[in-house]
Amino acid sequence: MDGRTGTVAAGPATGTPVARTARLTAAGERQWPGMRPWPLFSALGPIGALPTAPGLAREFTAMVLGGWDLTRVHDLGDLSALIVSELATNVVRLATGSDGSPLYQPDGRLTELWLRLMSDHVLLQVEVWDNLPASAGVPTLRRPGAEEEHGRGLAIVNQLSHRWGYNQIPGLQAKSVWALLKAR
Repeated sequence: MDGRTGTVAAGPATGTPVARTARLTAAGERQWPGMRPWPLFSALGPIGALPTAPGLAREFTAMVLGGWDLTRVHDLGDLSALIVSELATNVVRLATGSDGSPLYQPDGRLTELWLRLMSDHVLLQVEVWDNLPASAGVPTLRRPGAEEEHGRGLAIVNQLSHRWGYNQIPGLQAKSVWALLKAR
């Protein structure tokens, strides 16, 4: 590394690399379709989609935001940790059987997730990637009944973030769920 912070691909290592979908800017930097260049970038993963993953993602988020001096922004550290935890928990829940045991991919591997954090000191974008099969579905905001144990995570993300959404990753069995927060 030459000490500069740059944007790199992070996510599933199988299939077509995400970097092939990037285009070069006039300055020769990679820019992902539909995304702005981020001067601050950090990634964690792959992490097995196990019950310990959300806690690891929360701690990583707190450490990175502290290094970027974003914890001084009112509640940003707590909000981003909560959002990251909710998104990672969704992956773990979908990758866990009704008996609490991990569900394995058809090739025998655990489901994996990745965490990406990006900021320009005005906005913070958090992304949780996973390699769940398409049959697991896509994130859907819903209103669970009072007796339901699950289904409130995306409502929390929706309430706390400026915007959120998801992207299917072209060429990979993967998706990313992202949330954008104001960092000022």
